[in-house]
Amino acid sequence: MARTTSIEALILTAVAVTLTGSASSADAPDPSVGTWVLNAAKSTCNPPPAPKSETYTIAEAPGGAIHETIDMVEDDGTRTHMEYTVRSDGKFVPVTGSDYADSVSYTQVDPRTTKYVLKKAGKRVDSGTFTVSKDGKTTKGSLSGKDTDGAWKCEFVFDRQ
Repeated sequence: MARTTSIEALILTAVAVTLTGSASSADAPDPSVGTWVLNAAKSTCNPPPAPKSETYTIAEAPGGAIHETIDMVEDDGTRTHMEYTVRSDGKFVPVTGSDYADSVSYTQVDPRTTKYVLKKAGKRVDSGTFTVSKDGKTTKGSLSGKDTDGAWKCEFVFDRQ
């Protein structure tokens, strides 16, 4: 596999955005629940290319978990659909539909900010930190990793729909 693709970077971003706020209190709504769309004009990847699009939907799941469905289109037109269900217990859980990562774990920094790690076959492939805005309309964050071509970093912005 060549340098991390925009789809892989978006998968990682979606995971982080999903996890942001998932550990909020029972009395407060989870700020990440809903539908989010990549704001490609405000997002960057180094090295490029940036993805064409991504939409993900987060729903509450039993046992305090959340379920995420992700649909994205890479710069070259490649489409990806993936899903996972995660809780704020710090344990790695399966990621399905991705050749890049097979599990995810995260740490809740505060009700709107999350740090996470993605792994493939037990090896860390990237990590990131994402924050939902105070008004709940956007999520911003960065993720980084290293592959056979070297280090990469992306800064993403998602808008709530």
